[in-house]
Amino acid sequence: MLSFHDEAEIAALVARLSVRLGARAAGCWALDAGACRLVQVAFVSAPSLDREVHRAFQEATRSVPLDRADLGIVAAASGRRPAVSRAAELPPDAGSGYWLRAFGAELSMAIPILAPGGDVLGVVSIAISPGSGEAEALALERLLAACGPMASLLAGG
Repeated sequence: MLSFHDEAEIAALVARLSVRLGARAAGCWALDAGACRLVQVAFVSAPSLDREVHRAFQEATRSVPLDRADLGIVAAASGRRPAVSRAAELPPDAGSGYWLRAFGAELSMAIPILAPGGDVLGVVSIAISPGSGEAEALALERLLAACGPMASLLAGG
C-alpha cells in the first residue's frame, strides 16, 4: 500500500496552486508502479464547478490504470514529460476531452513529479480556461515550481 508523508500538506499545495492559477480543477496522483496505476492523493475544484461534476471526477479518478491513454495524467506519468490536453482537439465523450468540457475548461496540463533519480513519483494536473498563451506559460511555470515540494512529500520526506 502506498503511504505519503503528509497527504493534508499535498492537498493544501494543490488547493493553493488551483487558486493562484484560477483553475477549474486541480489534482495530484501518486504512482503505484506495482499495481500499474495512479492513486488520487488530492483533488480540488473551483467553487463554481457543479458539485456533481466534482464528485463524479473525484470518484472516477480515485484509482486510474496506466492503460488509460485517453487521460492526460496517464500520458504525463507514462511519457515522463508534461502533457497538455486541449478540449477542442479531443473527443467529447471520453477521457480528458469529456472531463475538460464537464469542468468548463479549455485545457489541462499534467506534469510528472520526478524523484531526484528521475523515477516518476506521481503527477500534478490543472484544468484551466486561459485567455492567452501568456496565461498558459504562467500556469505551466507555477505548476512546474509546485512539483518540487510535492516530490518530497510523495517520497515521504
